[in-house]
Amino acid sequence: MRPKPLVVSFFILLAIFFYGIAAMSFGEEYTFFGYILVGSVHLLFAYGVWTGHETIVDLSAYIALLDLLFGLLWVMVGLSLPAVTLTLLSALILFVLMDEDVRTELKMP
Repeated sequence: MRPKPLVVSFFILLAIFFYGIAAMSFGEEYTFFGYILVGSVHLLFAYGVWTGHETIVDLSAYIALLDLLFGLLWVMVGLSLPAVTLTLLSALILFVLMDEDVRTELKMP
């Protein structure tokens, strides 16, 4: 399987994940807009990886690392299915993004 659809689908899934959490926290003003912002960042990264933008591809590993760290923090605060899902997905995609050949292939349009 080619890595570009895998990485793009990861960022789209996480954007949907954060938009869903935002929908569940609709009454809370700051939480709602925070999750909308994080979901939009993931959606922009999905588009940037899809188009092969070099800077976005290079930064995507750092975004996956942040997702992993926040997922681990969420697991430590309270073990829940969304926290475990975020942590495992982030760890998987971070493992994929650490390969230099994968990043080189993602930079191709």
